[in-house]
Amino acid sequence: MRIALIADTHLSPRSPECVANWHAARRAVGRLAPRLTVNLGDITLDGQKHPGEFQFAAQLAQYWPTPMRCVPGNHDVGDACGESPLDARLLAAYVAHFGADHWSFRAGRWLLLGVNVQLMGSGSALEQAQWRWIEDQAALAGSHGRTALFLHRPIRPLEAGPAHECGCYVPAAACERLLSGPLRSSLRLIVSGHAHQYLDRMQDGVRHVWMPSSGFVKPDHTQARVGEQLVGIGLLELKEDSAAFDLWCPDGMVRHEVSGLQAFHPYTVGRDLGGAVDDDIFPVSMEIDHVRVYQAVPK
Repeated sequence: MRIALIADTHLSPRSPECVANWHAARRAVGRLAPRLTVNLGDITLDGQKHPGEFQFAAQLAQYWPTPMRCVPGNHDVGDACGESPLDARLLAAYVAHFGADHWSFRAGRWLLLGVNVQLMGSGSALEQAQWRWIEDQAALAGSHGRTALFLHRPIRPLEAGPAHECGCYVPAAACERLLSGPLRSSLRLIVSGHAHQYLDRMQDGVRHVWMPSSGFVKPDHTQARVGEQLVGIGLLELKEDSAAFDLWCPDGMVRHEVSGLQAFHPYTVGRDLGGAVDDDIFPVSMEIDHVRVYQAVPK
């Protein structure tokens, strides 16, 4: 089975650069003709603060060339993960626009599990219900099956450095439960987004693939660089006993830096596009030496 992967699309009328890269990805997926696409979350630029972005992104997804399964990211439903309270209203809005926040799919011997990592560590009834569901799915996979896990955050650090930095990874207790709990005998592959970096590592018999964002990269001073800073999509080929992964940078996809996005620029032309301004990136005193003009990409 061939599956396209896309992460951290950050779609919004306020981010025309990300929308243009989405269309580049859409055209490439149409040419590659996979059976399914998995979207690894942060579908919206910041749907937790701008709920209208849910509808905007959902409308774009209607023209995607394959069926799409999604998992929520922190910019969609809030941080949660024990770092902030779970917002049930945001989660309900996400489900209304993008479907179930956790799901399973069979492909031969492979069981594909999409989970809502933002629930983990929240202590909520929804978190407990998802854990029970994971246990049920593990029983279905059995010890001779193969499980691929799809979630927004990387499950844990894969390189030397700070362990489980807050906001970067799955909470430590949940990480241990995923790796050493009911899935341990069948888990072969974990695919995540969130870091806006590409990394592919084998660790303790499990392959970890960090998908880069399709929208933009982040500067090193905002997070530690662990993988490669690039933009792209992925193509996963699942066979009975193996998984092959290819990283693609589609024709027309541009490697934007977050500081260059129109949504985060303190000056706009003609109208206020909103968005927060990072004073570390944009000092109070600035001079404008050029203006970019973006043209909408036809559907």
